Amino acid sequence: MCLLCTTRLVSPRLRLLAFFALGTLLFFAYRSHFRLWRARVDDSSSSINGGSSTETGNDPRALIAKADHFYWLNNGPRAAPLYAKAEQLFSARGDTRNVIHAKVGHLRSEAETMSFVELSRFLEDELHNPMVEHDRSLRLSCLVAKGYTDIEIDYREAKRDWLEAQDIAKELGESGWANRASGELGLIAFLEGNPGRAARLLGGALLKTMTSGDTGGQIRFLELIGNGFEEVNRHAEALRFFERAIKLADGEQDAGLPFMAYEGKAQALAALGKQEQAKSLLQDALAKARGQQKKGHEAQLLILLGRLASRTGDTKGAIAYLEEAGQFASRVQFFRMEADAMFELARLYRDAGDLGTAEARATEGLVASQRVGDRYYVPRNLTMLADLKARRSKLREASALYGQAEDVIEGMLISVNEPYWNSSVAGSMSDTYLHHFELLNQSGDLAGAFEVLERIRGRTLVSALEDRKAMNVQESEQTAALESEVATVQLRLMQTSGSSERQRLLDQLVELERWLGLSWEEGSPAEERLPLQPAPLRRIEEDLDSGELLLEYVLDDPTAFCISVSRSGARILALPAGRKQIESIIQQYLAEVRAKKGAEAPSRRLFKLLVEPIAGAKAPTNLVIVPDGALNLLPFESLRDDQDRFLLKTHTISYIPSATILDALRRIHELPSAPRPLLAVGDVAYENQGGAGRKLPPASTVRGRIERSLAELSGVGLHDLPQTREEVEEIGNLAGPDAVLLLGKEATESAFKRQPLDQFRILHLAVHGFADTQYPERSALVLAPDPKAGEDGLLQVREIIRLRLNAELTTLSACDSGVGKLQGQEGVSNLVEAFLVAGSKSVVASLWSVDDVSTSALMEDFYGQLARGESSASALRKAKLDLLAKFGDQLSPYYWAAFIGVGETFSPVQVR
Repeated sequence: MCLLCTTRLVSPRLRLLAFFALGTLLFFAYRSHFRLWRARVDDSSSSINGGSSTETGNDPRALIAKADHFYWLNNGPRAAPLYAKAEQLFSARGDTRNVIHAKVGHLRSEAETMSFVELSRFLEDELHNPMVEHDRSLRLSCLVAKGYTDIEIDYREAKRDWLEAQDIAKELGESGWANRASGELGLIAFLEGNPGRAARLLGGALLKTMTSGDTGGQIRFLELIGNGFEEVNRHAEALRFFERAIKLADGEQDAGLPFMAYEGKAQALAALGKQEQAKSLLQDALAKARGQQKKGHEAQLLILLGRLASRTGDTKGAIAYLEEAGQFASRVQFFRMEADAMFELARLYRDAGDLGTAEARATEGLVASQRVGDRYYVPRNLTMLADLKARRSKLREASALYGQAEDVIEGMLISVNEPYWNSSVAGSMSDTYLHHFELLNQSGDLAGAFEVLERIRGRTLVSALEDRKAMNVQESEQTAALESEVATVQLRLMQTSGSSERQRLLDQLVELERWLGLSWEEGSPAEERLPLQPAPLRRIEEDLDSGELLLEYVLDDPTAFCISVSRSGARILALPAGRKQIESIIQQYLAEVRAKKGAEAPSRRLFKLLVEPIAGAKAPTNLVIVPDGALNLLPFESLRDDQDRFLLKTHTISYIPSATILDALRRIHELPSAPRPLLAVGDVAYENQGGAGRKLPPASTVRGRIERSLAELSGVGLHDLPQTREEVEEIGNLAGPDAVLLLGKEATESAFKRQPLDQFRILHLAVHGFADTQYPERSALVLAPDPKAGEDGLLQVREIIRLRLNAELTTLSACDSGVGKLQGQEGVSNLVEAFLVAGSKSVVASLWSVDDVSTSALMEDFYGQLARGESSASALRKAKLDLLAKFGDQLSPYYWAAFIGVGETFSPVQVR
């Protein structure tokens, strides 16, 4: 796809760079005071030509200066005729130097109308022109044009172009071009498979672009970031970026049409279920691309229309669009887009059973991809080829190809330091591991299949457990100031009810979060970590006690699997349903439970699908569940067996993100046990925190059902939780005089952070909480704010992961604390993961909004059991059984099943 500066066109796969840079990139939001003082000029050629002749007359120097201005703002259609006219006038005057400048500008402004290969050859010849060799400014112009061209042909050649361009720009004092060169070298670092370096280069370039007022650069990077969010399925957030890029372009009269933003917006709309809107937008953009002869964008839009057709079930239409796009891209030598179209076609033909045509398209795509040599695309290519080999029963060749793909992915992941972004990267690439697992299982290689799965599952947490020094936790002055600004904005959000003001504050929050991400990245170690090694199957077997059975689930279609591991051996079982069917029943179950119903029917069906087929599942006392996908939201103890008993009645159940994490937690002997028993927070002074916002309904029954519901950062008030004072005090009495209790006005975020957190064995937070599946880093526990200390009261994921804990147990007595964003085979990003990353060995959390009174009763009983020497898993089970004994088995799981234990929960916890 064309990366020429005049068009700012970037291939869909290349856009994924923005994802790696998301944790470090930032942008200035479109300012409300930025006036839209002139409408966009007409895109038609007649308007363009008419404008150029009246603006500059026949002065070639004025013409070329104006052309350079339009080019800088991504407006090739307006720059091209000016360059062409200037070239004629300079030629008539015999000014060879400026003829070259104008000719190069003309060609680069119309780059999408010609072959990139031919354009690169022309520019290479110009670079050997003696005049260009000695005129540094002219050479810079040629190198810039060649760099944007070569990225589509061979990124290694583009790297040479940009390195030299950067040196010359610095020499000439051309800070704008020096900065853009740095950003392009960031793109190339990504293509080389080094997303960590890419993030640093591109993030720094973006900062300078914004502070220098480079509007064209801001538009480009807004589009890139939006596409990054879109690639990791954060569609609503991506849409915000695209719309801002469009607004910024609309606000600059000389800017070019932001095709990439329109393309990205259409993708986001489609993902959000607005297919017709997306289709209309794509078709309109396609007409404009054809009108401006934007061949690169024309091919890209055809690819997007093909994907949209595929999404809506129109396979025939999808193939038609993609075939046209692939042939078109091949004809004009847009190799990266040709590869994208061909691999999309290979997938469609494969799924339709036409393996011959699928292999032909994959081979064409591979040839095109090899032309540009991008390392990042290697896993995609190898995975498709491996899958086709497997379908031809060439299992050994397929396994080797999958292994190569995984090695490349591993090489990229070790340069991504931020936990959430590492999770997202791993999640986006998890299909490679899933398909390889299924292949090895088909081949009868149980240990190999297990190892492949464990290479990707929970790797963010594994990394944190392997190297607690890998993440920077020391705040710089800049970081502390930004944290304070974020807190101020979030406080205002909680006190604001007006939609326009909320929108402005949310825009400001996104801006500050990107600044904060870059600030942390600048203080993080740049060196890459060593590759992670999963625990082998034999070692997992040794980790388990005789009464334990580990069940690791793998959801896929048409078949889901379960790996059962005990001390005596392991096996893989195909379950009697696939992912879609299982997830559908889970959705039904959760809907009924949240409505406080018994959910008997879906509970029995899930037991029959997930537990009953597993030989030996009924015998062991302790089950360790490694969930996948929607299973992360399911409390297995509430499933009903063939005798209509809850699984809770016969088993003690624990949850873990991966078997390798269980192994790591059980083998950690680095730190001595924390000396102090308990730090607990409760009875937070919530009233009036929400200002003008609506209030949650007060208790309406004898049981005092105060739900700790999701509290959006937009004027939603929070009722006090009076039951939590008694809850915390009772637990404090069990822990003894060394316990620290933060209650009422003392229960502030700043007071919590001031405590020596690594000195407590148990952390207990009885507070409101919320899970944000679109912005997982914003998920938070809500304590009292402390504006003077720069704290908003929101203890968020991005803050929790930088705490230093040495807790045996963290209890999140809050709603939805176990819910989060599902990240494919990587697992789920949520508050639980954050506390585990921070150093807690186990976490008790909830899977839905919980009843306050029953929760307090459950928690007091839970800690009483702990004080009697029970493990946290056993204590939680007994506390739930006591609730059922008191109210009967007819009590909806809503009241007792929400809380689950994650991590190493079978070891006793010293309460006192």
